Amino acid sequence: MASDRMTGLDRKQAIIMAARPLFAQNGFNGTSVRAIAKAAGVSEALLYKHFPSKEDLYKEIQGYAVDLSGILSSEMSKLKPGAESLVKYAYLTIRLIMFEVPAFKEAQYWHERLLFRSLVGDNRYARAHFKNIQELFMPLVHKCIEAAIADGDIKRSATDTPREYWFVHHLAMAMNLCFMTDEPAFEYGSTKEEMAGHMLMFCLRGIGMTAEAIAQYYKPDELEVFFRSLYR
Repeated sequence: MASDRMTGLDRKQAIIMAARPLFAQNGFNGTSVRAIAKAAGVSEALLYKHFPSKEDLYKEIQGYAVDLSGILSSEMSKLKPGAESLVKYAYLTIRLIMFEVPAFKEAQYWHERLLFRSLVGDNRYARAHFKNIQELFMPLVHKCIEAAIADGDIKRSATDTPREYWFVHHLAMAMNLCFMTDEPAFEYGSTKEEMAGHMLMFCLRGIGMTAEAIAQYYKPDELEVFFRSLYR
């Protein structure tokens, strides 16, 4: 059992650390409280002291995505709706999914595995994650596209905005899945960084952004500085 000298916070963290790989491997329904307690080196009673239910523990593990989403939505809500903000958001979407966020490295690692395991399992984790994104970001995205259309920076109707922007997110997820091991699942003939840039251009064109607007607002070095200012 865990040492009596461990603080309550230490024990709670030990339980979370033990639960992540079990949920990632077995899904929510396939992971028992007994297995988590054993892996964490605590009794089931002590586990329940920190987490009243398996559901509560599962929600705690989702905290990485919720925390990151909160930071991003808070900062994006400060920006003026339009093509420039849309480029920033598309860049951040791809950057956050495909590349490591140093301050969240370990949590990000398990989030990815929980998400992909969920997609081929019960969808429980994935549904909660996508719902969070839908509620926080899609209204901001819609405002950006509507403003960009009004400014002439996007040549299309705003009717399908929420659905089309999901394509950006899901394309980044698919690309990240191919690159999750040291050897990519498919040889693209380009580096991961180059592929991310090509993907962003592809997505912006697909949304309907004009070549002039892309040339004006897609500045990789400045976008990376903006990204790092959010996630130091």
